[in-house]
Amino acid sequence: MKEFYQKTLICIIFFLSMSFAFCQNGITFSEFSAKLENYFNKEMIEDITKQIPQNIKFTVWGWDVGDFSGDKNADLAFSLRVLQEKRKIVYVYLFVDIDGYLELVYQQPFEFFEIPLEVGISIRNNLCSITQKKKNDFWKIVSFTFDNGIIALVDEYTSERMEDYYLEQQIDYRRTEQRFKLVPLGGSSKNFETDFLFVPSYPRGVEVAKGYPSFAFARKTEYVVKGSYYWNGENDASMEIRSSYDNEYLYFIFDIVDDVFIPKLCDKCISDEIAIWFDFTPFKDSFERVFRKLGRKILPRDKASENVFKIEIVPGNFTDVLPFVKSVLADENLDEIQKQSITKIKVVANPSDSGFVLKLRIPFSLFGYETYPIEDTEPMRIGFTAIYKDIDNEFRPEEETWLTTSVFESNIPSSYGELVLIPDAKSFCFSKNIYLESILKTLEDFGF
Repeated sequence: MKEFYQKTLICIIFFLSMSFAFCQNGITFSEFSAKLENYFNKEMIEDITKQIPQNIKFTVWGWDVGDFSGDKNADLAFSLRVLQEKRKIVYVYLFVDIDGYLELVYQQPFEFFEIPLEVGISIRNNLCSITQKKKNDFWKIVSFTFDNGIIALVDEYTSERMEDYYLEQQIDYRRTEQRFKLVPLGGSSKNFETDFLFVPSYPRGVEVAKGYPSFAFARKTEYVVKGSYYWNGENDASMEIRSSYDNEYLYFIFDIVDDVFIPKLCDKCISDEIAIWFDFTPFKDSFERVFRKLGRKILPRDKASENVFKIEIVPGNFTDVLPFVKSVLADENLDEIQKQSITKIKVVANPSDSGFVLKLRIPFSLFGYETYPIEDTEPMRIGFTAIYKDIDNEFRPEEETWLTTSVFESNIPSSYGELVLIPDAKSFCFSKNIYLESILKTLEDFGF
């Protein structure tokens, strides 16, 4: 968490240094080019001039040189302000050294609140971060990386004042991890902090392009909510979770790493298990799912809804004992359709080199929906936490370890992780293949 909060400070310091350097006026492209001669040869600087606006007067306000593509070659990022532009906008350009040429991989307008310097550029740790002041007491940082033709958003951070609070939020698309910190002003109450994994779920049959989050990987010490003393790291127990959906069902794939798997050998025998919890109330954003507003107060959601479900699954022993659903529990009384839908839950498990893979299918009707419950084209968030109950010695069941996707308490909705139903990957995150247009043109030339 320390690195998470230091990120803002680093970018603000960078912003202040840029303010001192450019003195509120920006610099001409000729002056900018002279500075770039310390990093790039003349041919590479000419590459830039060919890919930025021509015959338009502009000034450069923020820039940085560093490696955000991971190839140990210098890349470039800068922002420019068109002099005739009446809107409060600067244009951010990201260039990558590809085989000795500086190629434009990203171009996007960013609004500023008062002055162009409020959009700052910083390259470090193989990330290019863009800091933006949205309004007073509201800052946003987006970070990009470039890898084999893919420019992708990997991290998004906001810090803003809401009512009588400061709220910090970070979403890490590479680690599928999200964090909140709520700080009351005036010390009226304690800070609230939570972090959790989100599991992206895409329409079934859709191949998720590189750069978009495709799975969650539970391996964090903080998420071992029981028996952490007996957990020896991700090779002892960890899980990768993938999800998809169609009009009738939710699908999950659990790829479990377990160095000592305890199978189910008899009815009364203990064994390794998987439990999943749903707070199946769709929300349009994670803030609404985690918090509730009461006048000027912002409070963590601390009361379970009527749509809480728990499904326990036993993977069997992969031979004569097949995997099965051990129990389905709900906070509310299930109607007949929901009871019948339990029989439609399907589970399959097979051993792997490092543990086992379990596939699960759950009908939406279990949660009270006839079909896929979302009509909007935007992603929807649902409270979701998965637990792998790992036992390494069947004769010592008290040494059980629980590895989860959040610091979890079943009766507190704000402690759940998240399942994100994503109709279109572009509506959730940003990723672009810079070669896609040329590939499509080549295919068209060949008659495809």
